[in-house]
Amino acid sequence: MPYFYRWNTMGNFNAFINTLRGFIRTFVYANFWVAGAVWGLTRFSEELFKFSGTSIAVLNAAATLVIYGFARMFEGPAAKDGMSRISQWRERMPKTAFLSMGLGVAAILFELIRINEAALTGHYALAGAFALLYPLPFILKKKGGGLRSVPGLKLILIALIWAYVTAVIPALRADADWCWPFIERFLWTAALTIPFDVRDSELDANSIRTLPHLIGSKNSVWVANVLLWLSYLILVYYFGLPWLQLTVLYFFFSTVLIKSYPKMGDLYYSLLIEGLPFLLLGLWYLLPYL
Repeated sequence: MPYFYRWNTMGNFNAFINTLRGFIRTFVYANFWVAGAVWGLTRFSEELFKFSGTSIAVLNAAATLVIYGFARMFEGPAAKDGMSRISQWRERMPKTAFLSMGLGVAAILFELIRINEAALTGHYALAGAFALLYPLPFILKKKGGGLRSVPGLKLILIALIWAYVTAVIPALRADADWCWPFIERFLWTAALTIPFDVRDSELDANSIRTLPHLIGSKNSVWVANVLLWLSYLILVYYFGLPWLQLTVLYFFFSTVLIKSYPKMGDLYYSLLIEGLPFLLLGLWYLLPYL
């Protein structure tokens, strides 16, 4: 009886872990987690600017669901027999992927009506145009398809769009200077994007020339760390965040980036690295108690 009980308990535990893992993968692969990260970065910016108006964090998160879902409909050309975990999941659960995009569209419409600022439409039309042109296969088709086929442009384009929607737009709405916030967020986003390029470097076809293809994976990770600590300097010297608490957090960020080489499991990137913005926002809320 005791042996059977232990076996049954272990079986139930394994079933629970598998179910939990499946839920996490669905939540991450359907882009809800990265949408939350964009929400967190937007709220962080609004807090830095002491903005007291209506937040656009939910609007940015909803737009992320749509843009990322759209981009993954047109996966980049892969090396022979190469397919990412996300692509495999999408083939198994296409309805879930489209559902997340549908929820994103509905939330965008609701938030635009709720916020009711005509200028936002122009801002998001500009950012959305670049984001939507990024994956389309019939653009620059001879080079591999989409703006991502331009060597080195993938990293710059992602960092530009994230910096624009999570830093520049909040700064403009708060009547604050947007230049240094834009630079800080560009550096931060580029630093966190590079490990994903390292992860995908073996799957990407030769037509996709990212930073790891140009300088190697190990060097790319060190470049990511340089960009990360440059963003730290701006947060300390321009925004006046306390250096000690921020240093501790950034050492953790830096360790995460370094550990991304050699390649880790897919959830290390899609769950841990994409979740780092939550820690940045969390530190802001904890500062009065530290």
